[in-house]
Amino acid sequence: MRRTIEYFGRIALISIAMLGCEVSDFDLQDNPNFLTPKSADPEYLLNEIQYQFQSLMGLMILNTDDLMRYEAMTDTYGDLVSVTVLDTEWESYFEALNNSKTIEALAENDETLLFHNAINKLLLGYLTITMVDYMGAIPYTEAVVPSEYPNPGLESGIDIYKKVLNDIDRAILDIENSTFNFSTDLFYDSDKDKWIAFANSFKLKILVQTRLASSEIGVSDIALAINELLEKDLIDSETKDFQYTFSTVEEPESRHRYFRRGYMSNFGQYMGNYFMFMLKDSKSVVDPRLRYYLYRQSDSSPFSIVPYSTCLQESNVDYCYIGDFYRGLDHGESRTGFGDNEERTVYGLYPGGGTFDEDQFVSAPKTSTHLDGAGILPLLTSSFVKFLRAEAALMLSTGEDPETLLREAIQDSMDKVLSFGEVDSDFESTDEEVEAYIDEVLFNFNNVATNEQKLDIIIMEYYLAAFGNSMESYNAYRRTGYPSNIQVPIDNDNPTFPRSFPYSARAVEINSSLTQKLNTDRVFWDTNPEGFIK
Repeated sequence: MRRTIEYFGRIALISIAMLGCEVSDFDLQDNPNFLTPKSADPEYLLNEIQYQFQSLMGLMILNTDDLMRYEAMTDTYGDLVSVTVLDTEWESYFEALNNSKTIEALAENDETLLFHNAINKLLLGYLTITMVDYMGAIPYTEAVVPSEYPNPGLESGIDIYKKVLNDIDRAILDIENSTFNFSTDLFYDSDKDKWIAFANSFKLKILVQTRLASSEIGVSDIALAINELLEKDLIDSETKDFQYTFSTVEEPESRHRYFRRGYMSNFGQYMGNYFMFMLKDSKSVVDPRLRYYLYRQSDSSPFSIVPYSTCLQESNVDYCYIGDFYRGLDHGESRTGFGDNEERTVYGLYPGGGTFDEDQFVSAPKTSTHLDGAGILPLLTSSFVKFLRAEAALMLSTGEDPETLLREAIQDSMDKVLSFGEVDSDFESTDEEVEAYIDEVLFNFNNVATNEQKLDIIIMEYYLAAFGNSMESYNAYRRTGYPSNIQVPIDNDNPTFPRSFPYSARAVEINSSLTQKLNTDRVFWDTNPEGFIK
């Protein structure tokens, strides 16, 4: 996968040499360039952590976009999760961990930094859980302490989850007790109530994520633990959504990665036919988000080039071409590169800040109605939280009504997407279309026999709402096995789906405590059997 990373606002004294998990031949604490608590500016450091946070989360999401069929996978699972795919992310995470520990040390005896450190712990905790969810055990407590642990060992995902849960509780107390603000809060503008709502929602996410193995993290009654959270403030409206907002600034590069991929030059990827079909044709009504999510560059017929010229007759191809000029590829289609970059469907208005589809049929780089890349990274929204609550209500009997939560989750997603960019067009979706869509979903929900079938519908709608954050879909797929109709690679009926990612090849080479893992290894909360998903 072609990926770029642009860092701005970097702290000049921070370098790769600071990554304690990857350096073993000198003592960083004797390095005159080492950033110590005495020489660090906590405002600058926390600003840097916020940037590292959104950058790393954005990269991790790109890693699973094609795995989860939002984009088309044009190679194999083994290629997607090779040992080099997380090299940049690995370094970025441990750089953030080092900065986090510096802020923690600064705040230890300074009550004016309580709020700083609370934000620091929540952001670092979210990154850490993400790393565990992708790889399982990672260096953590021993990491970035090279004088004591030149080759830091692995810590189990279970133990790390427990520590992050404790950090969340401590962060909430520190926010409540803090009397000083942080001047450059890029998420909630120093609104402490919103940070507490996020912290509670983050904890809810962890509990639902681990519902198959909750006893492993010390939660004996998960329904009770979730019900206690439901009594607290959660992300329950768009105004509380945890998201990163990009700008239109080109230097330094501050635009959404989807925009950079699709609108700055010819689109090098393909959107996934499965995802587009589920939006366009899986129900009697078209998904109202379709024109907001996707933009069609051309109204030319695709059948003059491979694979479209042959795939309609090929029995192993499920979709080939879904019609109406939505040109993408099936999951696992390897026949690419036939000069149709300006005819492919690309990312639309939401969430990448591209163009709303009004049947313009103009190549994305030539459109003038886009948002110039001022998109968002939707990390934990009210819609996502309500889908998680619906799953908990259905599968854990928490006492809430899963049907009501499903309705509210879809409605929140629709409201967010359809209001994005303030579209004024004859093609914009209507309230009546949204209502018809939700009514059909709820009709289907109420006319299946089992809770597993109902859960399949919940996760399907979660999948569609999570466009722009495939991390949520990747976790839900491994946890539940849904959506059950998700497309299997067309060239392999029995593939080995990556249940986790390998460690950075560079880290394994340098750190003698690391041994490379397999992508068939399951993270601790994935207790489902081998071959469970494809």
